[in-house]
Amino acid sequence: MSLFQLPRKIYFQRDIFDSLGEILRKEGIKKVLVVTDEHIFSLFGERLNRSLQGLEFEVFKEVLPEPELNYIEKSAQKFEKKGYDAIVAFGGGSVIDFAKSLAIKVSDPGMQLKNVNPFEPLNLRIKLIAIPTTSGTGSDVSFGIVLSNEKTKLALGNYELVPTIDILDSSLTPTDKRIIVATGIDAFVHSFEAIASNNSSIFTDALAERAIETIYHNMPKAIDNDESSKDLMHLSATLAGIAFSNSGTAIAHALGHSFGSTFHATHGTSVGLFLIPSIIFNSQDNQTREKYIRVARIIDADGVEGLIESIRAFYSMVGQPHRVSELGIDREQYMSKIEELVTKAMQDSEIAFNPVIAGEEDLRKIFIENF
Repeated sequence: MSLFQLPRKIYFQRDIFDSLGEILRKEGIKKVLVVTDEHIFSLFGERLNRSLQGLEFEVFKEVLPEPELNYIEKSAQKFEKKGYDAIVAFGGGSVIDFAKSLAIKVSDPGMQLKNVNPFEPLNLRIKLIAIPTTSGTGSDVSFGIVLSNEKTKLALGNYELVPTIDILDSSLTPTDKRIIVATGIDAFVHSFEAIASNNSSIFTDALAERAIETIYHNMPKAIDNDESSKDLMHLSATLAGIAFSNSGTAIAHALGHSFGSTFHATHGTSVGLFLIPSIIFNSQDNQTREKYIRVARIIDADGVEGLIESIRAFYSMVGQPHRVSELGIDREQYMSKIEELVTKAMQDSEIAFNPVIAGEEDLRKIFIENF
């Protein structure tokens, strides 16, 4: 059965964050828990407190990067009986995933997070509001959560975890070029993967194509902190998020997840390294090749080969590495990890959405040739 899922409302405007209290009151929300981290609160805490005047609210700012399952379970115990109407997730992907997990535990304290799946209802008793502070992860519009459990990552999901309200304000996003590039490339790859996915649809294709076009033309200006371009990048990340959360991603994410976890590279950089190899590999499929040709036309390139050259030029312009060697990783060390990389990529759930079946030898070849 095909399904396309969206947040109920998306508010988007520069500085709309200052109207957060007004938005919550319109939704009938009177008591709210804001989940964030120390860094975001240090930057925007005063604006947050001003906006929420007149509402009963509490701020939890102890969210850690890549939150551990045990830490979430322990933190949730503080809030189970406080009767919040909503949880506001104010931060990046880790904060939003933490807030989603908290909503599950507050609604059903006995629920084991590791058992969350798309097929059994969660019956959430609390609204989720997302305010993303990066332009890339798509967590603000997705049904998924990624949690750490000792040394492994748990990718879980349920459609009830799509936030009720998404608030997009690019004035909250970083000014650091490296973060803008890493998160922007993440959204760029999300879009290509949504198009390639064997679970794509006319809805996901339309959103992903527009996201690619907008990111391609605006990231070079966004890294210089042009306000208009940053606004468009922030919206495009959400378009890409809606697309891939409905279609799934594909081989570039399987390869990137494996590489990133092995060499401790950022997610956006990791998946970005494997976008071009994935396009070359997936062009074996005629339908996918035609989709790439359509994308090429959108960015004024000629065919798949022209698309690849345009992506290479785009990467050079914004500072995204093309190959693993550009990260300063030793060749001998990298080659010694090839079998581990292949095994992890083969076990990644996203590879199931790839339009061309990829075997171990295919992945091995890509990893080796992309050094």
